[in-house]
Amino acid sequence: MSKVRSIQGGAKAPKVIAVTSGKGGVGKTLSTVHLAVAAQRMGHSVLILDGDMGLANVDVVLGLQARYNIRDVLDGHVSLQDIILTGPLGIDVIPSGSGIASLTNLSYVQQQQIIDQIPSINKTYDILFIDTGAGIASNVTHFCSIADQVLVVTTPEPHALTDAYALIKVLAESHGVKRPHLMINQTRIESEGLKSASRITEVAMRFLNVQVSYAGHVPLDPQVTRSVMQRRAASEQSTYTISGQAWSQIARKLLGMSAPNQHADAQDFWRSLLRQEPVRVEGAK
Repeated sequence: MSKVRSIQGGAKAPKVIAVTSGKGGVGKTLSTVHLAVAAQRMGHSVLILDGDMGLANVDVVLGLQARYNIRDVLDGHVSLQDIILTGPLGIDVIPSGSGIASLTNLSYVQQQQIIDQIPSINKTYDILFIDTGAGIASNVTHFCSIADQVLVVTTPEPHALTDAYALIKVLAESHGVKRPHLMINQTRIESEGLKSASRITEVAMRFLNVQVSYAGHVPLDPQVTRSVMQRRAASEQSTYTISGQAWSQIARKLLGMSAPNQHADAQDFWRSLLRQEPVRVEGAK
């Protein structure tokens, strides 16, 4: 088990991994959840921030029911600690709903109200996964820019690969993300994942001078659909499916890679999240 790092102010921040995609429907949220499950089973303490303001559904995928979200915190109805949900295998979730859109448009006083609450969070975390929205909207690219690692999820379909490349291009040219990771989801055979990944990695290096790291592929798995319908996408059993094993391998690869931590402590991360100050570290990705 790695040394636990506190999310509380003054201590080291968790490792932040943004899971994103160029388009919707490629399995981004399911990938976030299963990577979190894999990290938790590896002995890490995990928190997921649901950053998809359009289709916030991490809580639904985990079979949870969110009573409050970040909007309630901003309105002063509850504290940040109050909205954290505990899901399967001990994974914690900060649900966002439409409130996530307000995070990047707060007054200084509102920002400070959020930041001041960080020390009151009574649990420590090694890893923070951000499930971003899809596409190249400003909130999506902002979440990616403040992460220590960025994982772009796509499927082998041509339009999905095109959108994934477009996202990688925007992140590189406008936000300095030069070393994103790539995951190919819903592959029919292993070679399909390798071929799809090579198309993006070669073009990204040639035209963008961006080094895309292939994290792996996840096979098309009918058990995933059944587990989602039963709201049991994340469970001990799901880790033994063919897709669950693939996500576990990708998680081990991501967590085994060294990546500079952009944030001095958890409060510094939240300042970056709320756009109080720029955080881009040269060569961080």
